[in-house]
Amino acid sequence: MNIVQSALGHYEVTGNPDDADCVIGNSFGTSVGENSVNRLLATLIIVRAKDRPIIADRTLVNAFPDGDAQVAHVVEGPVTNNFNQGVGTWGTLVEAKQFMESEGLEHAMMTGQAHHIGRIAMQSDKLDIRFSVPANLPDQFDSESEQPWTRSLLLWLPREILGSLVLRAQNQI
Repeated sequence: MNIVQSALGHYEVTGNPDDADCVIGNSFGTSVGENSVNRLLATLIIVRAKDRPIIADRTLVNAFPDGDAQVAHVVEGPVTNNFNQGVGTWGTLVEAKQFMESEGLEHAMMTGQAHHIGRIAMQSDKLDIRFSVPANLPDQFDSESEQPWTRSLLLWLPREILGSLVLRAQNQI
């Protein structure tokens, strides 16, 4: 998988999500309302998690109908801003890996927006997180997001592709 394919929403279903002993969720954008992509992700996670512990960032947790009550570990901190400051995908994965290690968890089902999941997978590989990626992840954008790059494919592509150069320089993909 390369970053351009990933940014265009072409991702590979990998592994068997049923083999996972936990679920890691990454938000996309900042909206958490009923029709937001984060609500779609939260709903998907609830359906697929069954009794497995869920690890997710604060924005995504805020989209869960019952919020914190449904999540084993919440990654706290500000969302990534225009200057790439904030928890972000990498910070969520680093903390998720620490939680997995502390709880004896070995295999995560990764969830995220379809245009984001490829990079999530690349960064998970870099952190040596064993994971599966399920089919049918949502591909809508967050037109009301505080993060402009998550509002549309046209805004997402340049940020994701150019940002991958920074992530490579930081050894994060």
